[in-house]
Amino acid sequence: MQVELTNKPNSEIIAVAMFQGEEQKNAKTYNLDINTFKAKPGVCQTVLLSKNSKVIFAGLGKKEDYNSELLKKAVAKITAVAAVFKAKEITIDATCVESNSVSSIIEGVVLGQYAFLKYKTNGDKTERVEIEKLNIVLNANKKELETQAKTALVIANAVNYCRDLANEPANVATPNFLAQTATTLAGKNIVVTVLDKQELQKLECNSLLSVSQGSIQPPVMVVMEYKPAKYNKTISLVGKGITFDSGGISLKPGKDMDQMKFDKSGACAVIGSVKAIAELQLPIRVVGVFAATENLPSGSASKPGDVVKAYNGKTIEILNTDAEGRLILADALSYTEKNYKPDCIVDIATLTGACVVALGNGVSGLMSNNAELTQKVIQAGEESGDRCWELPLWPEHDEKVKSDIADVKNLGSPEGSGGAISGAAFLKAFVDKTPWVHLDVAGTAWTTSQRDYYSKGATGVGVRLFVKLCQNLAMEK
Repeated sequence: MQVELTNKPNSEIIAVAMFQGEEQKNAKTYNLDINTFKAKPGVCQTVLLSKNSKVIFAGLGKKEDYNSELLKKAVAKITAVAAVFKAKEITIDATCVESNSVSSIIEGVVLGQYAFLKYKTNGDKTERVEIEKLNIVLNANKKELETQAKTALVIANAVNYCRDLANEPANVATPNFLAQTATTLAGKNIVVTVLDKQELQKLECNSLLSVSQGSIQPPVMVVMEYKPAKYNKTISLVGKGITFDSGGISLKPGKDMDQMKFDKSGACAVIGSVKAIAELQLPIRVVGVFAATENLPSGSASKPGDVVKAYNGKTIEILNTDAEGRLILADALSYTEKNYKPDCIVDIATLTGACVVALGNGVSGLMSNNAELTQKVIQAGEESGDRCWELPLWPEHDEKVKSDIADVKNLGSPEGSGGAISGAAFLKAFVDKTPWVHLDVAGTAWTTSQRDYYSKGATGVGVRLFVKLCQNLAMEK
């Protein structure tokens, strides 16, 4: 999509975002009668000027209640209206919030018009018209905002790239598929290393290997290292890549099991984030790591009661094979910390249904061993739109994952109580001293219906947060 910053509307379809109380001012500007329009959040109205010329008014609500998410949502609605008119070019006027409007407008359009149509052979795919040119009306010097616009376009495209990967069905998106996808991004400033099953066996990543036992698809661990010429900090982003999760021997109910193709969303977020960070050439070293495997039942699958030794030497009692995400992350976290020595680690995983129960679908759960890093991640979430909410992770929670016969167990006690926190307490045992944050995105990684600027399917959660976090960390001395 081409983006042009301009001082005046120059397309047949013009969209105007406004606060309540500004209706008449904008009506006068565009010589229209919109007496019946009230600029409430999410409300859109289309006025036809001629056969081919239209103005879309979009409400932002009260000025004192404004935040950038409201503009993104309004722009997504504008995009939906423009799609009805099959518009390939639109102009958006959001000068009322110009200081932070460019990034929000671009995200609203790019994310709002996304659809996963790869496997459509006709119908929606052939009829869909995407916006090819976006004009943004400004009063300020456009040169000052060109960098912001370019950055926003890179980030929004990376989110959709992540959504494409996460939306792929499990018969296509195998562990090897994710590894090969990561490899295609290798270049002068990204080095990709793929650890196959034999190498994982040599490294004794037995926790990851135990999850893969029931599948014919071999597991992988992939490292994507972005290393600019100059940097002061190293951050590691670690993702869960279960390409399909049946629950293994602890089989899930059949209803909605098709959604378990989204259990690779953490890995997809890592791939998309490293892609965007490298394109933006941020001055921070980023080590993106993901472990990928299927979790299926078979005669060779792990069984409840099995004990395995992880990469860091700790033993794990497997009480439920459907608590598999923490098992693959255990090896990924300890491998990353030992071999890359990052300044901080943030993992992202669709880890627990308990987090969905606790926080719903609009915010990701956050647990950590470091208060300072926690605040930085929360701030990046607020700034980017990938919001997080901290749950406690206290020493007493460590007791809940202690095993009677091994070092730790992959279920907390009592079972069914504080499941999201127990999952984090388990992961904590595989991070030694590095500041670490765990993001549970089980409720935010995909949506089962149209929501704001997200169509049904993967949301690409994590990409915007990680890029903003790296931008902020790169500016620290």
